[in-house]
Amino acid sequence: MAVRIGFAGTGGIAGAHLINLVRIPEAEVVALYDVDRVRCALATRRINGQQDQAARPGGQEPRKLQAKIYTDYHAMLDEAGLHALYICVPPFAHGELERAAIDAGVALFVEKPVALTMDLARQVAEAIQRKGLVSASGYQTRYSEAADKARELLANRTIGMALGFYLGGMPGTPWWRVQAQSGGQLVEQATHTVDLMRWLLGDVARVYGVGALRVSKEVPNYDIFDVATTILHFTSGAIGNIANTSILGSGTATGAPSGVHVMAQDFRLEVWGTTLKVVTAGRTVEQRWNTNTMLAEDQAFVEAVARRDPGRVRSSYPDAARTLAVTLAAEESARTGQPVDVPKV
Repeated sequence: MAVRIGFAGTGGIAGAHLINLVRIPEAEVVALYDVDRVRCALATRRINGQQDQAARPGGQEPRKLQAKIYTDYHAMLDEAGLHALYICVPPFAHGELERAAIDAGVALFVEKPVALTMDLARQVAEAIQRKGLVSASGYQTRYSEAADKARELLANRTIGMALGFYLGGMPGTPWWRVQAQSGGQLVEQATHTVDLMRWLLGDVARVYGVGALRVSKEVPNYDIFDVATTILHFTSGAIGNIANTSILGSGTATGAPSGVHVMAQDFRLEVWGTTLKVVTAGRTVEQRWNTNTMLAEDQAFVEAVARRDPGRVRSSYPDAARTLAVTLAAEESARTGQPVDVPKV
């Protein structure tokens, strides 16, 4: 069947999902909601322009985005006959959209971070589970062959420790640098690294974080940490550390460590995106794949909704809430100076 899909929020990350969905035969994007209808029109024009550019001369006419625009999400949920809804709004805007969609019995794809408080994340996760809805979140690194191979290689090894890195510059979006609106870099951005660490090593029991605002003090409305590091105690007994910063702009992050580095006896691997490096005694093997991991993520969600098979999704909303729990606990620890037990979801 064709999966009828709506979007709440049409800026930024929504565009990456939209271009994938117009290229997935089973997906039919029928509705776009945004508080500013101009953003919906711009997103439509941008996606259809990309389709025209990708078209081959003399080939089949490219599929276009032809969705109805809404500025009232209640009207969209009432009228559009949706099977699924992508929620691609800023972190501070989560909550009412999810509740309304769940009440309507609509499957949810919620971009990370799924909330800024564990109370909200638990409420939504429990409501999804009560309704038996398919859900997903935007942790696309789980869908790479590199992550698959890393899990396979680690399956029978005792992992000693893992190091995670998210080292980059400051995004231009104004809300990103405001703690109350984004949750900080670890919650909003470096969450991808934390999630991959969970995917490879399992759940985290306790964290101890430190953070500081060192370089970006003169940036208007900047009140998040611009440097931070967090110790992770995994339930398996392994230990980890993640370092994140937003001070490496203008290409200065080039060549810096990235992703997740895992150590076992006489064995080390590094994985991020579609690249995997494995180091053993006297041998280093590096592999790269060409998979579009976000396309694979979107394909899995569409198939899960069409076949009512949640098992096709690698990061459900409840699982994404467990990653959120780690990052929020780390933020709390960095601000209180005390170790924090990661709450259950």
